[in-house]
Amino acid sequence: MRAVAVLLALASSAFAFTVTEPTNSTGWTTSGPNVVAWTAVSTDRANFTIVLDNQSVFPETKQVLAALVDTSLGKITVNPPSGGWKAGSGFRVNLVQDAENLNSLLAQSDMFTISSSTSSTFSSATSGSVSASAGSGTLTVPASSGTGSSGSSVSSGSTDSTGALNPTSSDTSTTPTNGAATSMGKQAGLFAGLALLGAFLA
Repeated sequence: MRAVAVLLALASSAFAFTVTEPTNSTGWTTSGPNVVAWTAVSTDRANFTIVLDNQSVFPETKQVLAALVDTSLGKITVNPPSGGWKAGSGFRVNLVQDAENLNSLLAQSDMFTISSSTSSTFSSATSGSVSASAGSGTLTVPASSGTGSSGSSVSSGSTDSTGALNPTSSDTSTTPTNGAATSMGKQAGLFAGLALLGAFLA
């Protein structure tokens, strides 16, 4: 009996790996990386492989999350597998000898659940003087200042019953300036003088 007890004690101390995280109460989430933590003794292997196991589905699934993990670290962060984290229950983290021997179990975590993450991030932005209303789907643009590029005021005029645009009284684009009127007066005086001279000579 003493020999059997000694052998059992040696066997239990030979592989003293214990997975401390994840646990049934903490679990994992589908967003971002998750943590695997463990304890070990000096007689344990210098490295091991971490496998995500789910025996609640058929066939049983095993996914290698990290290979050749340094035992002395005590904790690492594991990234999602190629297909991402799958939400569900019945998961376990297995510490195995290596990627070629997935059934050589060194330690196993409690059964835990991977929960869907409910956190989300929203962002909003405004661009220049244009603002958008997400609720109504309308776009609001500020009204024009009513001035041209040269700084002069522009009058839009009014419309008649047919919808045609009539210029307002402030539209003086066809009215000659004072300089033009003076020039025309001088030309008229010159023509009158020439006419008088022609009549006198005749």
